[in-house]
Amino acid sequence: MIKKNYISVDDYVAHQPAHLQQVIERLRILILNAHPKIRERFFIDIPMYIVRNDVCYLGKIHPVKGLEICFLRGFQLSNEQGLLEAKGRKFVHGITLTSITDLQSKEKAFLEILQEALILDEINEKSVFTDMLQAGRKKKS
Repeated sequence: MIKKNYISVDDYVAHQPAHLQQVIERLRILILNAHPKIRERFFIDIPMYIVRNDVCYLGKIHPVKGLEICFLRGFQLSNEQGLLEAKGRKFVHGITLTSITDLQSKEKAFLEILQEALILDEINEKSVFTDMLQAGRKKKS
């Protein structure tokens, strides 16, 4: 059973379905080794990964459908690999992973997307939330 109100990323991982725990642990390793300044923080019951701004986070987890690794600036990524899905969202796009085998088959493409997201974070001083606010203000005008 998936619970809410976790106390840490490790607690979060421990309460996920066993087949997805492997996926989460592998993602953590890949993400934390992708950039020397990347940090993991636990925010609103989800693991988030930050360098200058929030880069990505572990999104919704469904025992059958899998988990989603979400990129806050997904709308700005090239998606040359064809893995990112908007799922009706304007800014955040993600990759759904169903098993460790699924992750292994997509690992190279995932790392390319992650590197692009990290580069975007390095060259763009504003957070994605600044872009969201500005887009909302333009829409109202």
